[in-house]
Amino acid sequence: MYLALFYYFLGASCVFFQHNLQFISDWWKERPITTVLIFSFPIGIFYLKSWTFFVKYYQSVWSARFLFFGLSYMIFPVLTYVFLNETPFTLKNILSVAFAFTIILIQYKL
Repeated sequence: MYLALFYYFLGASCVFFQHNLQFISDWWKERPITTVLIFSFPIGIFYLKSWTFFVKYYQSVWSARFLFFGLSYMIFPVLTYVFLNETPFTLKNILSVAFAFTIILIQYKL
C-alpha cells in the first residue's frame, strides 16, 4: 500500500508540473512539447505501478479508480498553493476536498 501511495504521489506531482509549468515559468510556456516529452513517460510508469499495487491490494479496479480520484485532491491543492499561490480555502474547494477524503475513507475502510 505504501508503494502504491508513493508512486501515485510521484505521478500526480509530475502531472501537476506537466500541466502547470507553463504558468510557473515563461521558459516552459514556450516549450509545451518539451514538457510533454519529459513528463509523459515517468507519469505513465508511476501511475501504472501505483495502479498495479492498488488493484493487487484491494482486489478491485473500482477501488483503485476511486482512490486515484480521491488522492488527486490531496496533492493538487498543496502544489497549487505552493507554486501558483492559489488558495485552496474557498467553499467549493473545501467541500471538494472533504468529498475526496470521504471517498478515500470509504475505499479504505469498507
